[in-house]
Amino acid sequence: MKAATLHQIKKELETISPQKLMALSLRLIKFKTENKELISYLLFDEDDQAGYISDIKHEITELLASIKSMPPYLVKRTLRKALKLITKYCKYMGSKDAEAELLIHFCKIVYNEGISRYTYKAVLNIYLSTLIKVQKLLPYVHVELQNDFENEIIRLQKI
Repeated sequence: MKAATLHQIKKELETISPQKLMALSLRLIKFKTENKELISYLLFDEDDQAGYISDIKHEITELLASIKSMPPYLVKRTLRKALKLITKYCKYMGSKDAEAELLIHFCKIVYNEGISRYTYKAVLNIYLSTLIKVQKLLPYVHVELQNDFENEIIRLQKI
C-alpha cells in the first residue's frame, strides 16, 4: 500500500470535522512514544523554548554527572545516549540555534569533566565529531550567536 502525499493529506485534513481530527491525533499519539513527545512539546513547551532548553541541559548534565567513575565502554555508551537525546529534542524544536547551544553544553561537560579524553580514543572521537558538528551548524545560527559559539568552540578545541 502506498502512502498518500503530504499535499493530499493536508487537503483531507482541511475537510474533516474537529472531532474527527482530534480522534485521529489521539490515535496517532497512542501509536508511538515519539509522536506523544512531539505533541507534548508543541502543546506545552513550544512557547517557552528557553525553559525547554534549560530542562534538556539539566537532563544531559544529570546523565553525564556520574560518568567519571564508569569504565570506558559505559562512558562511550552514555555519551552516545546523551547525543541521541539531544538529537531527538532538537528535531522537535527545529532550531539550529538550540541544537548548537545543546551540543556546546554537551562538549563543555565532557571538557570540564575531563572524561578520559586522553586515554580512550572513542571518547575523544565522539567529542571531536561533536565539535565538528557544531562548526557545521554555525552558518545556520543567528548572526549574534555565531561569534559566541565560535569562541566556545575555540576554547573547547584546546585539548
